[in-house]
Amino acid sequence: MFTISTTNENGITCVNPDGRIDTLNSVLFNKKLHELLENETFLIINFTNCHYLASSGIRSLIAAAKTLGSKGGELILASLSSEVFQVLEMAGLHALFKLAISTKAAVDEISLRKQAPKSKQIEIGNHIYEYNQSVEKDYPTLFWEKEEIIGYNELLLSIGIGSPAESLVEEDENIGLFIAMGNCCGFLPFDTRISPDFRVLKDPTRGAIFLHWALSLSHSPGIRVKSMNDSGIELGSLLNDMEQFKPAVEDEKLQAILVADANGSVASLSLGFILEKNNPILAQSLLNEQLYRYAQETGNGDQLIIGARFLLNQLPEFAPDESIVDFAKRTLTFENIESIEHLDLSYQLTQPMVWLSYSSYWVNATSKQIKVETSDNFNLEPYKIYLARKLYTDSSKVIVKQLHGGFSAQTFQVDSFDQQGRKLRPTVLKISSYELIAREASRCQEFSLPFIMNNSAMVLGTEFYRDIGALRYNFVGIGGENTQLKWLTHYFNTWEVEELEPLYDKIFLQILKPWYGQPVKEQIFPYRDHDPSFTFFPHIYTTAENELSISADEKYIKIEETGEKRINPYWFLKHGYSSRRNNAIDYYTSICHGDLNMQNILLDKEMNVYLIDFSETRPRSVISDFARLEAIFMIEYAPMDNADDLAAMVHFTTQFYNNDKLDRLSDQQWDGKAPAILKRNLALTSKMRLYARECTRGENTLIPYYIALLEWILPVVCYGGASLLHKKLSAYVAGLLCEKIMESDTD
Repeated sequence: MFTISTTNENGITCVNPDGRIDTLNSVLFNKKLHELLENETFLIINFTNCHYLASSGIRSLIAAAKTLGSKGGELILASLSSEVFQVLEMAGLHALFKLAISTKAAVDEISLRKQAPKSKQIEIGNHIYEYNQSVEKDYPTLFWEKEEIIGYNELLLSIGIGSPAESLVEEDENIGLFIAMGNCCGFLPFDTRISPDFRVLKDPTRGAIFLHWALSLSHSPGIRVKSMNDSGIELGSLLNDMEQFKPAVEDEKLQAILVADANGSVASLSLGFILEKNNPILAQSLLNEQLYRYAQETGNGDQLIIGARFLLNQLPEFAPDESIVDFAKRTLTFENIESIEHLDLSYQLTQPMVWLSYSSYWVNATSKQIKVETSDNFNLEPYKIYLARKLYTDSSKVIVKQLHGGFSAQTFQVDSFDQQGRKLRPTVLKISSYELIAREASRCQEFSLPFIMNNSAMVLGTEFYRDIGALRYNFVGIGGENTQLKWLTHYFNTWEVEELEPLYDKIFLQILKPWYGQPVKEQIFPYRDHDPSFTFFPHIYTTAENELSISADEKYIKIEETGEKRINPYWFLKHGYSSRRNNAIDYYTSICHGDLNMQNILLDKEMNVYLIDFSETRPRSVISDFARLEAIFMIEYAPMDNADDLAAMVHFTTQFYNNDKLDRLSDQQWDGKAPAILKRNLALTSKMRLYARECTRGENTLIPYYIALLEWILPVVCYGGASLLHKKLSAYVAGLLCEKIMESDTD
């Protein structure tokens, strides 16, 4: 049974539905609301005993909220159950309504509204104005004097010099005066050959400006004034009249004025900042003669006003309890904005609505921003500072330290501090392409967190600027903030092989077992999946020609150190892969990291394992990650210092890869340089082969493994840190693997 009762709560009507507001009962609910709306300005709907709300009931609530709002009142929904809130949230309507946790909270909210000061009238000369004052606190006015990238949300209500930040580097011809109002910015380039323009964004945090100098309000203006005359008034005269509305606070001066005017011919929304000529913040900015074009003297000869206005198709009605930012959001739309002009005190206004901002002091805006510092005295580009501020909104200061490694991204360790100066947990900031960062965040969520115990895998946030993305990683180990994390590379270079082997067993047979230990046999396309020119290295052919004088259109290369002729691996990559791209085989797959090098594996002092960098993580050939590491051991860490070492390594690798089964490794002796290093490399390569066989249920064929190996041996030529000797070795070994693949085609 559905019933509706009403109660009087401190003079406010509260509607109490009891039961389901379904399609049938919503008729009764709607009828009751209509009866109440005739006489009420404020209403509370108490959902304590109502746990179901149909779409027809939602329509009744929307209509009631609009009706009350038009009368300067409000509808508040109180004591919502989780079921009702979820219905509103799923429809995206939870933000549309005013919500309260209880009827008492709703009553308190409305009581405060009713106690708000009423409008008063004042006569100045032959003009009558209606005004009210809602803010008595003395807020500072902000000035910006540092060149940087700033978000629309940081500027709020601003006038300044800058241009749209829609590339990594500012284009000088776009620089000019800008006006910012919430989610909209207008631009008036100094170069008059370029037309004024504007941007309107749904989310102001997604918009940015190359800022040179600006003035901003740190708050909504506290005084609202409306002209009651029909005769009209010039903007300059209006400005002089507004000086009479100064609050009774010593030293406060009129700093900014916003004007909305529904002029019959040209509606407009304007913003202007007022400065005394001797104000020190003008010392640099107003010396710019281009900016002087936008500054005018007020009736007070010691003052200047700088501003701009949006010309509009129409000016909507202003709701009595609406903020100027919300009003601007409704007003400044693509459909409604006609153009932008600089402010002119001779404008003729019809019946303007004015917002006034008084303040006694100015504050440098940098004091209100998140401070971004670097620990190594390196310079962060403006867009990286901008991304860091967007990611670390919970901080008052961040200290950024460069981390080494990373072919396709830059990584930084970040220490951050809250508003009270307390240190937050250390994190990693990673910056790369939009696509890579978005992919990494998604794949970490999909393939890492559900499968592996990985204390460094938590993505704490992502932000984007144009085609660049930034990602914030957790960087705290099990031992807390003092945990010292070191790359696996550190242990690889300092431990004996007898210590390394059980460490690698732990990583691959325990920590990552949920990935590799659950293979699925299915159809794969190895030449398509393992083509390095399709991923990080589209320039590989040009690089091979520049670095090694090897053309991808020549079938053979000559090994200068031994005189041998070998298949050109870059020719095979360009021509052989394309002809085999649709060759499919049935093979074991698993979730693979996709770029598993020793800079993506970290360990703390208790040897807990941490993985990072999941942009390439996805299901693929199960042996992919093992082949990736073999390429590192056998090529990148091959012990060579001169041409003789290279010749010896060519001979050794020729024998090493002269086999036809995954478990058959050459037992030839190494008599060359650094035998302990090669012993370590061979032992760990043997481990990779062992893991590969176990994950393929004993599959012993070499060809899928060699194709996966080529994905990471071929692009060594592109590595900036690789020596010429190692680049040559990579080409020679890759050529040998290509020959083995071609031989298998004839078997």
